[in-house]
Amino acid sequence: MLQVIITLYAACAILLLPATCLGWLPENHVALFVFGDSLLDAGNNVYLNNTSPKVNYYPYGETFFKHPTGRVCDGRIVPDFIAEYAKLPFIRPYLEPGFSNHTDGVNFASAGAGVLPETRPGTIHLKLQLSYFGEVVKRLRQQLGDEDAHKLLADAVYLFSMGGNDYMTVYTDSGSSVLKKTFVTMVLGNFTAVVKEVYALGGRKFAFQNVGPIGCMPATRESSGMDGCLDGLSELARMHNIALSKLLRKLAYQHAGFSYALFDYYTSLTMRTQYGSKFGFKEGESACCGSGAYNGNFTCGGQGGTAKYNLCGDPSKYVWFDAAHPTESANKQLANLLWNGPAPVVGPYNLKTFFNAHPC
Repeated sequence: MLQVIITLYAACAILLLPATCLGWLPENHVALFVFGDSLLDAGNNVYLNNTSPKVNYYPYGETFFKHPTGRVCDGRIVPDFIAEYAKLPFIRPYLEPGFSNHTDGVNFASAGAGVLPETRPGTIHLKLQLSYFGEVVKRLRQQLGDEDAHKLLADAVYLFSMGGNDYMTVYTDSGSSVLKKTFVTMVLGNFTAVVKEVYALGGRKFAFQNVGPIGCMPATRESSGMDGCLDGLSELARMHNIALSKLLRKLAYQHAGFSYALFDYYTSLTMRTQYGSKFGFKEGESACCGSGAYNGNFTCGGQGGTAKYNLCGDPSKYVWFDAAHPTESANKQLANLLWNGPAPVVGPYNLKTFFNAHPC
């Protein structure tokens, strides 16, 4: 008997699953699975052998990590803070070599990715992220057994943030309202299909960050050629967000046990862009890093030494780090709202509630 126990412990050590190898999941363990684009990418694109967007160079990562990590930020992004609040380690990117212990969760997000596969070929689009999640589910069942895997998946939180790239890719000022509505319907139809698949695989607690103010980012301000935003692009984001809210209520009604937190990322980031000083920022419209008007050109880091760029002295005073992505300081404020914000900023649940609730 002693020899059997020793052998089982040795197997645990080999699999790097000391807490779970024998089906011993911590009683209140809640994993975090992340699906999304550059706002949530923890480094997956670094491992893609193609021309997909990568930020594996200075000054990305300078504030917290002191080196580039693949995050499109000077430091931490929203999932990093959520993991910290939930007492989890940073959720690692799916493509990281040697990453096989998925019991704390996995980050599938990919910079540039869209809901639709054709939005940015070469990135990990949402359906491909779902495919990777399916592989993780198979591995968890093999490692933990069906019962413990089912519990882990049911207790886990699934964070989504995607759609902005789809709208920026197709946007033109000439698009009619009918065409815009048709495209939003198509994006959300594909999005819904993925959410339903995650539910079918065992997911029950979902968190959604709606599409942000993509018409008023430094990049779109710069491209507008005027002192303002691209109103048509902002309209697409608002149409998406209104439809998403209705869609989630419908999903919760139709699917037993489906619960969700919808974070109004659009309004929360817009408020900081327009009234930065009220939230502790010096600059809300221009980026810390980049070039051109509002530092709205994607030249932060010099693109491997081929472009000149400006870099502010203190990113914490800026809402935007580069042409389309918030600073670590802004991300922390946004993550705090997603974690413990009140309605209507986030609802009907927030993530603190999710991580403290354990459905059977």
